[in-house]
Amino acid sequence: MAEFSVRVSTGDAIGAGTWNKIAVSIVGTRGETPPLRLDHPGKEFSAGAVEDFQVESPQDVGPVLLLRVHKAPLLLSAPVGAVARDAWFCRWIQLSPPRGAPLRFPCYQWLEGAGSLALRAGAAKVSWADDHPILRQQRQEELQARQDSYHWKTYSPGWPRCLDEKSVKDLDLNIKYSVMKNSCFYLKVSSAFMELKLKGLLDRKGLWKSLREMRTMLNFRKTPAAEYVVKHWQEDAFFASQFLNGLNPVLIRRCRHLPENFPVTDDMVAPVLGPGTSLQAELERGSLFLVDHGILSSVHTNVVNGKPQFSAAPMTLLYQRPGGGPLLPLAIQLSRSPGPDSPIFLPSDSKWDWLLAKTWVRNAEFSVHEAVTHLLHAHLLPEVFTVATLRQLPHCHPLFKSTGIGVRGFSELIQRNMQQLSYSVLCLPEDIRARGVEDIPNYYYRNDGLKIWGVPSALETREALVQYVTMVIFNSSAKHYAVSAGQFDSCIWMPNLPPTMQLPPPTSKGQTRPEGFLATLPPVSATSDIIIALWLLSQEPGDRRPLGTYPDEHFTEEAPRRSIATFQNRLAQISREIRDRNQGLELPYTYLDPPLIENSVSI
Repeated sequence: MAEFSVRVSTGDAIGAGTWNKIAVSIVGTRGETPPLRLDHPGKEFSAGAVEDFQVESPQDVGPVLLLRVHKAPLLLSAPVGAVARDAWFCRWIQLSPPRGAPLRFPCYQWLEGAGSLALRAGAAKVSWADDHPILRQQRQEELQARQDSYHWKTYSPGWPRCLDEKSVKDLDLNIKYSVMKNSCFYLKVSSAFMELKLKGLLDRKGLWKSLREMRTMLNFRKTPAAEYVVKHWQEDAFFASQFLNGLNPVLIRRCRHLPENFPVTDDMVAPVLGPGTSLQAELERGSLFLVDHGILSSVHTNVVNGKPQFSAAPMTLLYQRPGGGPLLPLAIQLSRSPGPDSPIFLPSDSKWDWLLAKTWVRNAEFSVHEAVTHLLHAHLLPEVFTVATLRQLPHCHPLFKSTGIGVRGFSELIQRNMQQLSYSVLCLPEDIRARGVEDIPNYYYRNDGLKIWGVPSALETREALVQYVTMVIFNSSAKHYAVSAGQFDSCIWMPNLPPTMQLPPPTSKGQTRPEGFLATLPPVSATSDIIIALWLLSQEPGDRRPLGTYPDEHFTEEAPRRSIATFQNRLAQISREIRDRNQGLELPYTYLDPPLIENSVSI
């Protein structure tokens, strides 16, 4: 007969407590106890509670290997339903044997309905470190259970594989939003729609009357960055800067040779380049950059309010002045086929011709950003990593512990990008080198991102594994925040990021007038819909977990705790550096400030 002390910590989320019966079995090298009920007078396992129990083992089981947690309805006759499935969120269980140090068993899981769960002590172990048959068997059983629970499916041909569930309602509680987060999200959705509906904007399918009228959208929500956009959106320097530090800072690349289907000439660019140089000289010097939206070529477009919409696949040539001046646009071609019907637009063109050309580029940025950079790279691919982790890594594994074109057009872009997607594109240092933008000035996405990346490519070495894991973490946290958090700032002034275009791209110069510019832009209702959506996607609806904070304490060893502390200190230092730099910027770049970055994709 041996007496053990058991301390149980229940989570503090809404609904974390339970009325169900909880028992534990102690598994040791010499056997396993029967289920030992955790019971004392009064209600146990309330939300936020930490409770102590004494249990007696009828035999000596030897050194403890596992702790099995059993959950069952309070009444054996309880029907299958709310009482029988009364979910419980267990944070951890601590077992104090008669002799020796206490053992902490991290759980941090929801237990639904009746069943059992095997927990290991908090030391992280890879498979070869399991030195007992019982531990090896438990690892295999856990992985089999996970693979039985989480199945793959192909959502659409050419897309990454995803979790095989029909709806969010079918997900288990461990991968759902919390009740609080869900409530906050739907409250925000409802209030935003109601506000714009009462203002008469949500149902208004006609055109905006003027650019001045569009300013009424700032009454919906306003940020300093949004006000900056309204003031500077027509300026060439701001237009170019968004390729570096805007929503989609991943397309710009150094241009050493002009594409054959982009016949820019010296005469075209001389007004910007100035005397004493030429197009070829600047190409050789490495001061020209290209943003190519060719992935949009011939993509299927949507129908909005009964009207077919239009898309373009522009190429934009940019120039970096010597001495660190602002990046400036040199030329824009809106199609892939040069000729009389596909003019190259220039800063020397009429105001409205040049502004319309830049607005078409910004519309292309919206489509590529939302379909590829945001949806594919920052949501669908992290889901692949997540499901693979759930299926292939047991809870005790060290990595687990760390851890306008319409639907058809979006699908086409995802399929096209998946065909050309490479591992190096997802690794920030390699991507920066491949695009040749290591030294372009004022590229804060690069500067801040490389600090957060923080590491020195088959996975045959420890270094390669570190690179791969860093890629997964960076894309699921920092990169997602960088391409998501600023969506509202960029879109609230809709001409800066139009979600759709109602007229086809211009085929000649000298025809654009203010009324034609307005007629090309999205209608009022479509503007309102997108602004609400991007406002919601830019907000964290509760339950924030900034990068480097781990409320689920899976580690109990001192070494990983020191590593976490070191990581947190480095993030704090990076944040101080970013905030010091931002004090000198007219438009601060905040989208990679560590305290604002979520640990993972959170919305």
